[in-house]
Amino acid sequence: MSSTLNKLGIEYKEITQAQVEEATQSIKSMRLEQVLIGECENFGWQNLINRHDLITIKSLDKSTKEQKKAQNQTLFIFSNKNPIRKGITKLIKNQNYTYFITLIAALCLIPYCINEKRLAISIEVVCNIIFGFDILLFIIAYGVILDKKSYLRDCWNIANVLAFIFTWFIFLEDNKVNDVIKTIRLLRLFRLIQEIPLLRIQFTAYVSSFLKLKQVLIPIFLVMIYFAIIGLHLFIGLTERRCRITPEPVDGVWLADDEVLKLCGIWQCPEELYCGSPVDYGLPKNATENDVAEFSWDFIKFDNFFHSLLVVFTFLNVTGWSGTTFMFWKAMTTYVTATYFLVLIVLLAFILSNLLLALFYESFMEKSSIKNSSSKAKKQEQEIEEDLKKKNQEQLMNRLALMSKQKGHLVSHNQSFNGQLNFEQQFQFDQTTLQQPQQIRFFDSLSNSKNFNFINNLCIILSGLAIIIDYKDISKKALEQLQIVDFFCIIYSFVEMAILITGRGLKGYFSKDINKFDFFIISSQWILVFVLVVVDEPLIINHNVYVTFFKSLKILRIFRFVYNAKIFYTITLLMRSLVFTLTRLKNILALWACLVILIAIVGKSLLQNKLREENMTIYYDDFGSALMAAVNIFYNEEWHVTMYKYARHTYVSFFYSILSVILGQIFFIRLLMAIFLNEFVQQLQKVENELKPIDFKQFIQQIVQCLNFKDKQKQKRITNYQSQKSDEKNQLAEQINKKEKKGLRKENKTNSIINQNIPQQELEELQNWLQVDQQKQEQQEIKSNLSNNNNQNEKENPSNLNSSNSNNNSSKIRSIVDSFIFQLFSLLVVLASTIRIGLTTPFLDPNSTTSQILKIVNIITTILFIIQIILNVIARGFIQGEDSYIQRSPYNVLNVLVTLVEVISLFLPYHTVFHFFSSLRIIEFIRIGAFLSQSINYISQALVKAFQTMLQLSIFCFIILLIYGTFATKLLKGQMYYCSSLQDEFEINDKWDCMDYGGSWVNRILGYDNIFDSALTLFITATTEAWLELLVNTWSARGVDLTPVNNHNRWWAVYYQVFFFIGNICMLNMFISLVVETYQQTKIKAQGMSELNSNQREWLSIKESINHLKPRRLYEKPKTKLGLFIFSIAESRVTKYFWHALIFLNTFTLALYYNRQDKQFSNALDYINLICTLAFTVEVLSRVIAKFPNIYDRDPFIIVDVIGIIINLVNQFSISQMDDEFYLRRGIEALSVAFQLLRNYYIIKRFPELEKLFHTIFSVVPSALSMLFIMFIFLFIFACLGMDLFGYLRPQSKMEGFDLHFKKFTTAMFSLIRVASSEEWWALLIDSVHVRTPDFACIYINGYEEFQEYGYNGCGTYWAYVFYVSFHLIFSLVILNLFIASILGAYEEHAKQEQSAISKYQLHDVLNYWAQYDPNGTGFLNYKQFWKLSSEIAICFGVPVKELLDPANKKNFLRALNIPLYEDGEGLIGYLFHDVIVSLTRLSVELKYGVRDLESETFKGKEYVHHYYKKFKKSPYYSGQMSTMIYLQGKARMLINKRKGIKFLDLGALKQELQNQNEGDKFDKS
Repeated sequence: MSSTLNKLGIEYKEITQAQVEEATQSIKSMRLEQVLIGECENFGWQNLINRHDLITIKSLDKSTKEQKKAQNQTLFIFSNKNPIRKGITKLIKNQNYTYFITLIAALCLIPYCINEKRLAISIEVVCNIIFGFDILLFIIAYGVILDKKSYLRDCWNIANVLAFIFTWFIFLEDNKVNDVIKTIRLLRLFRLIQEIPLLRIQFTAYVSSFLKLKQVLIPIFLVMIYFAIIGLHLFIGLTERRCRITPEPVDGVWLADDEVLKLCGIWQCPEELYCGSPVDYGLPKNATENDVAEFSWDFIKFDNFFHSLLVVFTFLNVTGWSGTTFMFWKAMTTYVTATYFLVLIVLLAFILSNLLLALFYESFMEKSSIKNSSSKAKKQEQEIEEDLKKKNQEQLMNRLALMSKQKGHLVSHNQSFNGQLNFEQQFQFDQTTLQQPQQIRFFDSLSNSKNFNFINNLCIILSGLAIIIDYKDISKKALEQLQIVDFFCIIYSFVEMAILITGRGLKGYFSKDINKFDFFIISSQWILVFVLVVVDEPLIINHNVYVTFFKSLKILRIFRFVYNAKIFYTITLLMRSLVFTLTRLKNILALWACLVILIAIVGKSLLQNKLREENMTIYYDDFGSALMAAVNIFYNEEWHVTMYKYARHTYVSFFYSILSVILGQIFFIRLLMAIFLNEFVQQLQKVENELKPIDFKQFIQQIVQCLNFKDKQKQKRITNYQSQKSDEKNQLAEQINKKEKKGLRKENKTNSIINQNIPQQELEELQNWLQVDQQKQEQQEIKSNLSNNNNQNEKENPSNLNSSNSNNNSSKIRSIVDSFIFQLFSLLVVLASTIRIGLTTPFLDPNSTTSQILKIVNIITTILFIIQIILNVIARGFIQGEDSYIQRSPYNVLNVLVTLVEVISLFLPYHTVFHFFSSLRIIEFIRIGAFLSQSINYISQALVKAFQTMLQLSIFCFIILLIYGTFATKLLKGQMYYCSSLQDEFEINDKWDCMDYGGSWVNRILGYDNIFDSALTLFITATTEAWLELLVNTWSARGVDLTPVNNHNRWWAVYYQVFFFIGNICMLNMFISLVVETYQQTKIKAQGMSELNSNQREWLSIKESINHLKPRRLYEKPKTKLGLFIFSIAESRVTKYFWHALIFLNTFTLALYYNRQDKQFSNALDYINLICTLAFTVEVLSRVIAKFPNIYDRDPFIIVDVIGIIINLVNQFSISQMDDEFYLRRGIEALSVAFQLLRNYYIIKRFPELEKLFHTIFSVVPSALSMLFIMFIFLFIFACLGMDLFGYLRPQSKMEGFDLHFKKFTTAMFSLIRVASSEEWWALLIDSVHVRTPDFACIYINGYEEFQEYGYNGCGTYWAYVFYVSFHLIFSLVILNLFIASILGAYEEHAKQEQSAISKYQLHDVLNYWAQYDPNGTGFLNYKQFWKLSSEIAICFGVPVKELLDPANKKNFLRALNIPLYEDGEGLIGYLFHDVIVSLTRLSVELKYGVRDLESETFKGKEYVHHYYKKFKKSPYYSGQMSTMIYLQGKARMLINKRKGIKFLDLGALKQELQNQNEGDKFDKS
């Protein structure tokens, strides 16, 4: 394009400053979404026409500079005019050449995927030669490096050259150095991404996103260092504390028991074993005793800084954290170890890890609405112009269409007179033209009819039921009947497809993606029928597993039913939103596939054949297995185990695994989550606007109207019948009168007439009955109205005295209920009840004194809760009215329910249900927390709404689980059995061999025997870490009654990994999306800002930040020499550099400790640490003395320093000398190290950018603490329930009684935290659901007495399914997602504050400006000081000072500010701090960004009353009246001066007077 423009003499104009600013603003407002999922738009002729202001026409004569440029030569040989160079340039720009290179790049993947080394090298060499020629051609065309567009100026091309060079090193011998050199050639893999434009854009955006992660990555790295050093001093050398065979070493060797693979210390060794470490006897370390999987092959340890850092890094992704915790709390104090690791996991995995997600999600946030207001206005104008253009075009097209129709009518009218067709031809024409439309109309109307769609949906449901109703022990007859139904549905699907295609046409049918998907499913059934006919297999009843599997594909048609079924509106909404979201993410999903392939190939090249172990699950020996390993890295699934296994043979495993985890799991998956969250919410809103639900109320009303219409028609018929008979009666009467006048009276005739009038008599009787019934109804209505009036009169006017007394009593009771003392008393009662619930465990003797006391407490608290409810009901009513007790809060409903259950429990024996309902009492603390904290208030409201949303989404996800689990049920039902209670020495092939050798043929608890078992197994897979064991059990299945064999069918890995994408990446992110959206909407409504626009919300945020500021006080330096000396030690710039250097030295020294270090080296480090401690003591004391007495106001962090110095001194001079108190010494030492490392905060403060990064973390801490509070409440409830259900459980493989169990409240809480973190929670489910079987002997224990008799030998319960699944749904999918939502919300607020129109750093400068005029921090300025301050604030906010200080605008400026005036104690009029800052900020924002109406008339936000306002008296005047007051004040002075005799020409007297007037303004000249 550029060459064409040059030939035409077109060049770009010089860009003006305004255009530069506009472009800069548009670049700043760009979003990552546009880069990642937007389409690429090229600059073409249409853009050139639209933006003609950017180009100009120049002379076609070439300048001398261009002539020189034309003569540039590549390789000093080929000039621009060289025909060879022209031909090569034309060749490489040819699209076919690009396709050829892309094909070669794809072929380059083959050598890395095959194991035939010779063939792989041959293909690689051929491809490398081709790429060598490609490089040469590009160098000839564009040059090497000198020109701006030369070949090596592009990073992609540098990678191509390096790959070309290092590919020739494949002929070197295989060794460690050459393997690393050969790895560089893998840069060739990026060539395929380079050649595909969409992938290249996605990959470039992915890499460029790393740059913005520094604001979170640096704090994460520093926090990891911090905890690594603390862990180093807490757990150093503990991995050598093992159970030894002998009490002491024998012949310099102290052997550990290989059967007891646990650390010891807190955990006691079995009998005849002894706990100890070889270090205690000065023996060398046994390098092989911990080289087992239970100790992670001796890689999980804190023996030096780097191993500690590796352990801490695994906690970033919650990878194997519980195993590490369990390993070390057996050797170190349990509570200290648990606290360390829990704080680590909360900070790294829950807060900092989600901050990465928030950082990616920030790209989709609107950070500053005020800043973007001008660009928004321009966009709106453009949209209006485009709409006008479209309307004009539509009007023009309509006119043209009307003219063409009129012209067509004229032509047809003329043709009708010109001639006539032959009768036969006309008849044939009419037949052909009429028959085809009738057929089309028939099929079209049929395909669109509601009845046809109903039958189709019914057939889909029937087919789905026929497929789903399948289980392990189903009878042969029932299975054959289901197959007959299924075959009928196959036949009908053929007919359905034919009708739809015929009616809508191919183009109309395939216009929707869901129809394409449905056609694919039905086509698979056509193919199946064709194959079965060809191979002569039964069509209907066929028990072949693979035939059954292909027939089961029809279950996928349920997606079509869900997609179109408006009757299930929410499920349809979620289905469509998910489909549209995945469609929008197709480009980034393609990039994901490429990255998986790249990581798999790199892993195969580095780790192939490095490890030889039997029954390996994850390895890199072939491409398929390497691909599975790479996918597991992205899924965060057991990658650390594979890393440790390979690290025993090569340390390349560490670099490869950690780098892959950082790029794949930490960066890419979170980037994908951020895009998914944003896109799913957008698509959900879009579909919700397009797809309207069925209004069932309106539908019912239509039915009622239809029935009423029928009744009206019936009534109308009756009235018509009545009128008709009355007319007949009148006619008869007239006839009778006529006959009577004539004298014709005959009895026979009258009798016949009476007989004919029988229907009339019946009609009269009917009318009489209707009248009586109507009178009865009217009487009943009158009675009811009278009774209602009497009731109202009794309520309203029983007597004035009684009503007034009742109102007074209710108001008094209401005042009592609403009083602080009553609320505090209620809180204490709830606390007492909660403590009682926590102490009431199944291990408490019912006859003990403690149990009796708890029963009394239960009775008292229940009575008090009843009294509380009665008082509230008297004060506000029970259920009637919005302010009634029940309708006022859902917590009141819960309170009534729990109290009712507790009353019932007083008269019945103890039961788990009663205890569970009593534990719900702790939820009352959420209401109390919501009253005290806004963050808890937002979260509690969002929690209630999130449960409603989660219920609907859970149904949708359950449908997906059923559909996907159907395939596993069809293929694996009855095949998950295994032989138990036998050793490996027997060769067992099937069930009968197992039973012959005395084993037990046992079914796995998590299997696929029916659709619900499959759904549960898949749900666990989607929500757990360490699901690899489930996959191993699945791919080991060989058939019914056959023993499993590992790696029998590894293709099941594809089934699991595809589902993990559906279940974890899609479904769980849908949960997160809905929870985040619910939280944000709830927060806006709770803040009362739902009706405000974005500018007003941002202004309220700015105003809230201003109201949190306090006027600073400037402190003077000490005046004495000693004081100055101490002040210089604490605050001078030179000494601060010294203290910072000492802090860094201390940190570096603490990181140098390692296990089994030399005694002299250890003593040297101890001495350096002691010197640093003493120096910090001097520094802290000098700061205390220098800043006394206002220590806390001037340095809040000094309290932490003082506490840290005390702990450091106690540790150095007391605790460290206690050799016998090992655990106390280690704990205090770690605490001392933690406080020493906290002093690095002063180094961080010296770097503003680094301080800003940590402010990001601090900004989300309040929300995180609020969520931890709510998490604790729900953990308490489930811990109490878990102790009741599983307290007596027999120890098993996972719940072995020390690490994981429900015997104690604290351990039960920790076990639930492990379940919440999704780490192998299914193992706890299996142990908890174990009932009595041949291979598991247990006893069903009911009560404390049986527990005393049998001990911990209890059986499990099937209630474990409900317990664990409900806990995971409530806690993991709702509460933890609310935690993520709160982090995203807090970070969004922080990002908006950082990028808002007035940032907090500008407000910090404002504080400094104010302090110059108000050094004492009183918050008061006179008008002269204010006028000077306003100019500096204007400069700070970027507003031209001329606009604020122009004397001509002085009155308007003051009037616009509208600041209230106050008087101090001396009667001086001035302004207060917050009024001035708020008003000046508002005016500055309006002047700078041209925004109006920042203040809403309906919502003003929270009103702040600052304490210093009480010191000043508010005047009735405002700043707009200040100029008048100054003028009057001047006139008054003139009169006073005249009376005093002061002459204005007397300069001395005038000077003295002015000096007296400005006496209080000490800082005026400054």
